[in-house]
Amino acid sequence: MYTILYVLFLCISGYFFIYKMFNPPLGPHYQLKSITFTMDRHKVDKINQLGKYIYSIKSKRRFILPTEFDLWSEIILFENGIVFKRNKKEKTVFFHELYAIEPILINSLFVKNKYFGYVFKFKNKNKIILKSCNLYHLDIWITHLCSLFPSEIIDVIIIDC
Repeated sequence: MYTILYVLFLCISGYFFIYKMFNPPLGPHYQLKSITFTMDRHKVDKINQLGKYIYSIKSKRRFILPTEFDLWSEIILFENGIVFKRNKKEKTVFFHELYAIEPILINSLFVKNKYFGYVFKFKNKNKIILKSCNLYHLDIWITHLCSLFPSEIIDVIIIDC
């Protein structure tokens, strides 16, 4: 009797997992933006001061383990750069060091495109990934970042994805 229930349970759960694997539900639709900085070294000002404070976002988690290298506890936007904070460490990035900021969609276990994120690509081939599952108001932060570069500036190309 128990073997029949056990086999029935395995068949139903197997069917459920296989169905969800091939037909996952879609998450919400996001208005993502892609930002590309020019590679011309003469046009981009190499300013090494952060400037005026614009906006900041904090992580949903209070403490980040040292083994989690892609999570940041706070991200602060300034006029000329960005400060990434993790526990007691800071990483300052100026806009002349960036090559591009590209959007990514992040899948959950059974939901396709559940979260979104952004990849900050540097000119020296390094990258930093920000995910909306870890950071509150990442979309508002990116909007503030895009407002720093009006459409008249030819140093930056902003594309709605």
